[in-house]
Amino acid sequence: MELIASTSKNDFDGFLTAVTILVRVGLAAHILVKKQDPVVCLSWLLGVALFPYATLICYFGFGINPFEKYANRKRSSHHLSGLKRKRQSREDLAKKNRELTSSQSFMGFDRTSMWVSMLQGQPMQLGNSVQMLVNSTDAFQAINDCVDEATQFILVQFYQIQADSIGLGFLDRLAAKACSGVQVHVLFDALGSHGMNNTLLDHYRRQGLNIHRFLEVHPIKRRFQINWRNHRKLVISDGKVAFTGGFNIGEMYLQGPDPKRPKWLDLIFKIKGPAIADLTAIFAEDWHFTTNKPLPENIISGRFSEIELTVIPQPSAENLLQIVASGPSENNAPFYTTLISILHEARERVWIMTPYFVPDKELLHGLRVAVARGVQVRIIVPKHSNHEITDTCAHSYFSELHQYGVELLRYEYGVCHGKLVLADADLVLAGSSNMDYRSFYLNFETDLLLRDRALAQNISDLLTEVSENCCPLTSKDVSLRPVGRLLFRRIMRLFAPLM
Repeated sequence: MELIASTSKNDFDGFLTAVTILVRVGLAAHILVKKQDPVVCLSWLLGVALFPYATLICYFGFGINPFEKYANRKRSSHHLSGLKRKRQSREDLAKKNRELTSSQSFMGFDRTSMWVSMLQGQPMQLGNSVQMLVNSTDAFQAINDCVDEATQFILVQFYQIQADSIGLGFLDRLAAKACSGVQVHVLFDALGSHGMNNTLLDHYRRQGLNIHRFLEVHPIKRRFQINWRNHRKLVISDGKVAFTGGFNIGEMYLQGPDPKRPKWLDLIFKIKGPAIADLTAIFAEDWHFTTNKPLPENIISGRFSEIELTVIPQPSAENLLQIVASGPSENNAPFYTTLISILHEARERVWIMTPYFVPDKELLHGLRVAVARGVQVRIIVPKHSNHEITDTCAHSYFSELHQYGVELLRYEYGVCHGKLVLADADLVLAGSSNMDYRSFYLNFETDLLLRDRALAQNISDLLTEVSENCCPLTSKDVSLRPVGRLLFRRIMRLFAPLM
């Protein structure tokens, strides 16, 4: 009996060893094929060598990009193929961009414009009216007014719709429009809007809202990932007016009692013109991914015909615009690579305002090279944002940024939540993207790349005014290094890719 038991145990041990080898070999092969970053690849391979089964669980839960199939589905779906305008060749794009920039007397950033145009397959656009709204209160009122005026359809997408008086009041307003016959489609991120439970969804669906969560955790559908989120902010009314920018819907995002010192300083852009077609296409793709259904034909038909696009002249300034749509289904990290390109092409200044600043090595290098070339680099961050851990991580970079010669300003009176890059006299990159790993690589984001002197001047005036309410980081500040605090910041910096 002992011999039989020993033989059985040896057979089981041999079987377990064989399975472990197969798991290690198969998982290592998948990692080597799918992971292009050597550091990421080596980290996963080390886990495979030491803890194969734990790594297997973590890899399938967090390591596999679920949007590879999404990207393929976007390309192959007949529902979405009609949303994309015909892509132009590199030569045609270069020629068209040169004609546009020369006719509008814009100088510089040729490579940046070309790069974004190649990503989108279209040159920068003329004829868009872009208005900047400087705080959440004004933006929210403008959006409400636009909702009230809609007669055909309303498309709404936010990372966060809070289940408070502001968020639910906004949904009540949309439900009233739905009851009047307007088609209303609403997307919100499942993690960002965690307060929006099934009871609320059922309530609003009964009132006629087409409302859905983006990427909810769903074990049956193998949706375990919490890492990839939809961070876009977008409202489109009748295909005539659109809003995009940095703020969400909720009480905490509204301006404080003192307009000169807002507790939550935010920005959103009101757009009219042909760019709305591209924004509608972005929403349609996200809607298709979430519901596996297309938007109704009456919403998307005619919106993307070059003949039917209404060009609205910009009366205040010459204007060129390109939509920068980023997400884990894109291979080229559009927002991030556009930002790096701006740093390398800027000649005079790059001013940045961001609520969360967690750069990677290449961005730090880009900032350093820009300063070395004589470019004024200024970064405005809140002294205290609404994420203390992210603030701690950001602080770990301040010393080296100061050594590079970067001007670091910390906003004193609240959270400057606007996401802005102002370069030289006329280039603006603004929208929903923060300066962190999540916006660079993991989140779905929507930003605007603009050549607009009048808007750039308004933004310059705004950032100058905001700078007056900031405390600059000095040599004394960076020299104050309590060992415990420094160690904690360095530990938090290890988790930068997760923030």
